[in-house]
Parts: sequence; C-alpha cells; structure tokens
Amino acid sequence: MPVESLSTQIQGEIEAAFKRPMAELQQHKGQSGLLDVVIAIHERLAFADRSVQFQAQHLRKFLAPERGIGDGDVSHILDCAQRMAQAHSARTAHASALTALLGVRQTPAQGSTPASRAPSQARTATPTR
Repeated sequence: MPVESLSTQIQGEIEAAFKRPMAELQQHKGQSGLLDVVIAIHERLAFADRSVQFQAQHLRKFLAPERGIGDGDVSHILDCAQRMAQAHSARTAHASALTALLGVRQTPAQGSTPASRAPSQARTATPTR
C-alpha cells in the first residue's frame, strides 16, 4: 500500500483553505499574489516528493539482496543517497513554508490578526520608569 505523499496531504489543506479544488485554483494563477505563491511552492513540493520517491526506488534497486554491490556501484549509491537527502530537505522546507502560509491565510478568517495584537502586548511587557 503506497504512502500518501506530503504534497497530496498539503494539497488537501490548500483546497480547504481556499475552498476550491486545486485544478480550479490553478486556473486563477496570476490573479492573487498569495494564491500564486501557494501554488508555486506546492509545485516545488510535489517535485521534491517525486524526487524523494524516485531516489528511494533507485537506491532500493542498488541495495537489493539478490544483487551484489560492485566497486563501481559505491559512488552511485552515495550519489543517490545524497540526492535523496537534498530532495528530502527541499520537501521539508517547502512543506514548512506552505504550512506557515496556510496558517497566515486562516488567521484573518478568525477575526483577529497577529499584527493588531502585537503592539498592545509589547506595551504591557515593557517596564516603565
């Protein structure tokens, strides 16, 4: 049973936040700055997801028990592991960015913004002389 990719999970969150399916949201590219950013980051996240899956599959082939590891395979295995680590780092960064953007997107809908609360909190925390 394949594991659901991170980009698929976050796509559900994007669709819930914008209350539209992703295919429809992509048709509105260029009309909203935030939507454009979310879609662009999601596309990069999906690419990183596919890269992690591809490199993992490639690495499994190299490390299959029925296949021996030759002298020339070592550099390929290390290269594959490095590419997988890079793709995983990119995937994590893109997922974090999208999660942060979606959190910002949902905050105004609740009726208060972090910016409106920050100055009053700063004044009460500052000691007076």
